[in-house]
Amino acid sequence: MDVAVVGGSVAGLQAALTLGRARRRVVLFDDGQARNRSASHVHNFLGAEDLAPGELLAVGRRQVSAYGVDVRDTRVDDVDVDGDEFVVGGERVRAVVLATGLWDELPDIPGVTDGWGRSVVACPHCHGWEVRDQPLVQLGMRGSPERSVARALLLSRWSDDVTLCTDGDELTAVQVGQLARAGVAVRTEPVKEVREGSVLLDGVELAAQRVFVVVRQHQQSDLAERLGCQVADGAVVTDEGGRTTMPGIYAVGTTTSPALLAIGAAGHASTAAVAVHGDLLELDLGGGR
Repeated sequence: MDVAVVGGSVAGLQAALTLGRARRRVVLFDDGQARNRSASHVHNFLGAEDLAPGELLAVGRRQVSAYGVDVRDTRVDDVDVDGDEFVVGGERVRAVVLATGLWDELPDIPGVTDGWGRSVVACPHCHGWEVRDQPLVQLGMRGSPERSVARALLLSRWSDDVTLCTDGDELTAVQVGQLARAGVAVRTEPVKEVREGSVLLDGVELAAQRVFVVVRQHQQSDLAERLGCQVADGAVVTDEGGRTTMPGIYAVGTTTSPALLAIGAAGHASTAAVAVHGDLLELDLGGGR
């Protein structure tokens, strides 16, 4: 095998597709734990509007299989380094693409986890259009009011009825002024519960067609660190071609750039896969790492 892709959401599948079309022998490993698996639809993805995440990934699997990519439904917890090669899931390969992605730490408020991906979401660019001009609530992550304020200001472009619930965090006078100019209401009481269509504070229930939350993002896998790749601010460090600080190991999508939307993760993976193919070609022609 030429390449092992670890992770089979949009970034991993796109990397495998680009490499498969380049006639590279590719094996892709995926444990089915895509970050967006709880969402009802994938939005803001050209050509795939309103597909459920599972449907989009199923289409991707059919595409990569047509180019000879070997897709295996299994998790990879270890990668062995053997000289200039790697052993992944029992397969010896010349390069590894890490597309393991992130997981989201949600605010510890009753009802948030139950509604996650449906009535509770994070990204206005992914989910704002569907609830435009309706009552929206932005929940803060306690201890991070600056992020909550930034998201509420962003959300105000989709609706004139936005309320920021800081869950006990106090705001600065500058932040209060910014929110007022954007038409965002502010409630600082602790949040008791998130329900379908509303948010419950102390004695007050706010209508909310959708609840937006601030999340903390974490790597789903520590493979990169254990392989010696540099990790900074929770992201695997790469160059513009997805190359990590370890030769032969690449990282793509949100593994290396957490802010990417789904379509951005796919685009990044395609660019990195082109670099993988080029690097392998150099080796094929007698160059060294």
